[in-house]
Amino acid sequence: MNFYFRLQFRLLNRQIKDFGLHPLWGWLLGAAGFVLLSWLLFSKTGMAIYLYLFACISWLLQLSNRSRTNFLRITFPQGSLRRIRLVENAVVAAPFVLFLLFKQSFIEALLLIPAALLLSFIDHAPRIGTTIPTPFGKRPFEFLTGFRQLLLLITATYLLEGIGIFVDNFNLCLFAQAALFLMICSFYTKPEPLFYVWNFAYSPAGFLKEKIKTAIWHTSILTLLPLAALLIAYPEKWWLAGGIQLLGYAYIIQIILVKYVAYPGEIQLVQLLIFAASIFFPPLLLGLIPFFYSRSVNRLAIYLS
Repeated sequence: MNFYFRLQFRLLNRQIKDFGLHPLWGWLLGAAGFVLLSWLLFSKTGMAIYLYLFACISWLLQLSNRSRTNFLRITFPQGSLRRIRLVENAVVAAPFVLFLLFKQSFIEALLLIPAALLLSFIDHAPRIGTTIPTPFGKRPFEFLTGFRQLLLLITATYLLEGIGIFVDNFNLCLFAQAALFLMICSFYTKPEPLFYVWNFAYSPAGFLKEKIKTAIWHTSILTLLPLAALLIAYPEKWWLAGGIQLLGYAYIIQIILVKYVAYPGEIQLVQLLIFAASIFFPPLLLGLIPFFYSRSVNRLAIYLS
């Protein structure tokens, strides 16, 4: 068991190094990012406690996916397997519990501890995403895989917006709308195999045009229903809801371009920081989108003629 956790720690450090960071800085930035996101969530909505618990439980369930637990069962005896699962769940739940204690949410924190331990006995999490049909099958692979992996969280944003409308909290609705777009952006953080790029008989510019058109169409499928509900509930604030929608499209275009600047590798830390800066200062998009477009065209020219 000790060997397993040492190996996992080394693998994580290697991934941080591949990302362009010293492992120590990677762990510090990760911790700071977790605290910052947690603080933003609790400062923006009164429903934060429920979203926080939902996020933790969803993460814990990911540790129970079938292929992973089958591997552990083959590799380790039953006693070691159960201890590994207990320790893993405790490690994942610990930062959530500590932040809840910091926010003086003592009951929720104390309930999360036994919940995390009980979930370690679930060896096969429900495979919801693999059986639900999607409208994205003809254009792999970002939306097809991303939608199925984040189905529960996407559903949670829909419910959150519904709650916001029910309790007449427009800011909560906007938060749910923005969170949905950030999830969609996350679909484009992983590079696809070269086969998917070669499969398109386009020039680099044509390839990017098709990827952007597909992204806008698929994004609209996921977002127009909650947008319509928001416009019906708050017609006088159409400009805010519409503005978030248009900004969301712009960020998705930008993340696509960033992805192919780094292709076939993963997006680098500097590029992610630039993308994050544009979220906090949207006017940067006016310069970043053309810049990343030219860089991504040059990069794709290596693989497309």
